[in-house]
Amino acid sequence: MTSSTSDIKKKTAIILTAAVTASTLLVSVQGAVNAQEGSIAKQQVVSQQAIVEERANVKLAMDQAAAHKLTPGIFAVGIKNGERWSYASGQASIYDSNPIKSTYNFRIGSITKSFTATVILQLVDENKLSLEDTVEKWLPGVVQGNGYDGNKITIRHLLQMRSGIANYVSEDFIKEFEKTPFRTYSAKELIGVGLSKKPSFASGEAGKWEYSNTNTVLAGEIIRKVTGETYAQQVKKRIIEPLGMKDTYSPGNASHIPGLHARGYTIPLGSKENKLVDFTEINPSFSNAAGDMISTGHDLNIFFSALLGGKLLKPTTLEQMLDGVESPIGLYGLGMMGTVLSNGKTYWGHGGDIQGSSSFAGGLIGGEHVMAVNINALHLDTFDQRLNVIKAEFSQ
Repeated sequence: MTSSTSDIKKKTAIILTAAVTASTLLVSVQGAVNAQEGSIAKQQVVSQQAIVEERANVKLAMDQAAAHKLTPGIFAVGIKNGERWSYASGQASIYDSNPIKSTYNFRIGSITKSFTATVILQLVDENKLSLEDTVEKWLPGVVQGNGYDGNKITIRHLLQMRSGIANYVSEDFIKEFEKTPFRTYSAKELIGVGLSKKPSFASGEAGKWEYSNTNTVLAGEIIRKVTGETYAQQVKKRIIEPLGMKDTYSPGNASHIPGLHARGYTIPLGSKENKLVDFTEINPSFSNAAGDMISTGHDLNIFFSALLGGKLLKPTTLEQMLDGVESPIGLYGLGMMGTVLSNGKTYWGHGGDIQGSSSFAGGLIGGEHVMAVNINALHLDTFDQRLNVIKAEFSQ
């Protein structure tokens, strides 16, 4: 560990990620759609009363989070061995008493990275690229100068945050964004901001790791170069549509969250008041392939159940995805975070922090036990609040 807990929590508040601050489906992807419409539809949905009795520790962690003066509401949706359950605590808005609901749509932030990485790895399975391909091969001339050499940075380095490429997200970047939350950013612009800073370390240097959203935006551009389509189009074709994830998409420049959703709040950086400000409507283009997607707890469970259940990648490729290196936020694989629990199990998934929303989604290898958590706020304590819920559910 190279950072203190307080350092990590501070970074959580300024970076649109899950951390810097993280049922068997049928044999084929099409089978997963059938499972959703068939067997999953028959699964028991556990009531609020049942969660009190069966998941007392989960309820306690969530109620404690909702009691925090800066956390309006929190909800979790899970599946374990075919049984679906959900629980919600707190409010959907700080201005009224309407309860937050576990069916709400929300911005998933850096959970998007797991989708982007999955598309890259599917292209690997199809022999359309290699994890050892250099950035220069696919994006010639893009990562050059100012200490960078794309010939020495591989796709694996990008996905595992070992490229040394600086993060375009910084306190100054976030402060500027929060002043102009409807501005449109291009991938080229975001990459340029990252590359304007000196490298954090030499790419692939032993023992070096640093979270950088620039890595995943570059991965998204590689997807575009290989396929001729944007990362969002490929995610839709390869994951969202085959799995029947009806409430998941990349909004592009659109600022509105469609469908039922809570209001989302953040304490702006540099604010002298410890006061929540509504950031429900923002232009998410500043996060691009690193964090612009919207989803639901139900849809995220479908995705991670399929991914961890081996339905989206070849076994050897999934094994590489989950081959994590030590980092200040736990294990980090290829677009996947690993949280080692007290019982020895590892919760694999990703966290997602973006203005107005703090989330975590994933599960155990095999895909039979998955859960997604969302808080409709982002502040210094939301990282620990959602992690406490994960530990309560998966450490049993």
